[in-house]
Amino acid sequence: MVHDSAHRGLEAVKVWELGVSKEKDGLMMDAIVCYRRALKMDEAVEKNYRKIVMKGLTKKHSDNVSESDKDRIIDGKPSDDTAGVEAQDETEALQLPCWLLETLPEDVLQHIVHHVIAMSGESWVNLSLTCKKFQQLCFEKPDPYRAFAHRIYPLQHYDEATMTLNGLNNLIALEQALWGSDYKRMLEERAYVKFQGCYISVVNYLRHGANLEGSSSLVSPVHMITYYRYLRFYPDGTCLRLVTTDEPSVVVRHFSRHRRVKDAELCHWTCSIDDDFSILTVKRRNEKYEFVETLQIHSHGRRRYHRLQWIKSEAFQDTGDQIQFSMHEEKPFSFSRVNSYANDVPEGSKERQFQQQSTTVHQRTLP
Repeated sequence: MVHDSAHRGLEAVKVWELGVSKEKDGLMMDAIVCYRRALKMDEAVEKNYRKIVMKGLTKKHSDNVSESDKDRIIDGKPSDDTAGVEAQDETEALQLPCWLLETLPEDVLQHIVHHVIAMSGESWVNLSLTCKKFQQLCFEKPDPYRAFAHRIYPLQHYDEATMTLNGLNNLIALEQALWGSDYKRMLEERAYVKFQGCYISVVNYLRHGANLEGSSSLVSPVHMITYYRYLRFYPDGTCLRLVTTDEPSVVVRHFSRHRRVKDAELCHWTCSIDDDFSILTVKRRNEKYEFVETLQIHSHGRRRYHRLQWIKSEAFQDTGDQIQFSMHEEKPFSFSRVNSYANDVPEGSKERQFQQQSTTVHQRTLP
């Protein structure tokens, strides 16, 4: 009985690992199916999976310790009486903190933090998880919040007409009035669009079919229709939009305005300065219509500003006639980070200029 339970637990961990792999590939629906299946097999599967991952990381760290390091930790050959004590001391010594961080000046460590923030917000969080020292430098001081705010908000594209109606030439005065120098609160309250990935919406709905002519069956066929919406935003105010039945594993890697993507449309996007800067408008037009899609930026759980929720979708004719599209089947967009997008920044672009300016400023702060 115990053997069966252990075997079932291992099988659940394997299914959970498959779900993690699916999630990394952007196949969220498949990942959720795997997670649910694993939880049905073993309710403690996530905890067991984390233990296995941590055990593997610990073993990898121990394997990387060279023999010379061990010789410096243990001086001489232990006797029979002290073998157990020194073996315990060896284990404790191998788990000592990284003394390199203790010897480096705090200015140098802050310089490292600023460089990591310039890479991405995810890298910033990951750095804070490495040790207590970096956790303090990343989140217990105001400078990292200011650096991140200066990195993302100048890249946002705001509606100039709304700013003009409110008598604003730029947002600096408004920022000072609302948040002053409290950049942490600004990041908590002021929504923003993310660029190092794309937003994906998965839409599923049922369509009832018809029986073949002459069929006596009383059961009508039902088709499950699945399609995907993709949005990728750029700091210059352009946006790549695609509606297709192709899955993210096929689309995401090649989803760029610098490539020919079949059926993709180049749109223009702006954020409103109202409603916590969270109202996002995406516009495109053809020969007959101008299409306007309005969404709202939302947080999802602990993932800040991770979702785009539909508000409305409409089209306008040159004559002034308006057409409202139904939002009944539509689902919200979720942000999916794509590492390769960080390298898809052309020279001379607005984002590249801010990256270079950020690097130059941090280099000047070196002691």
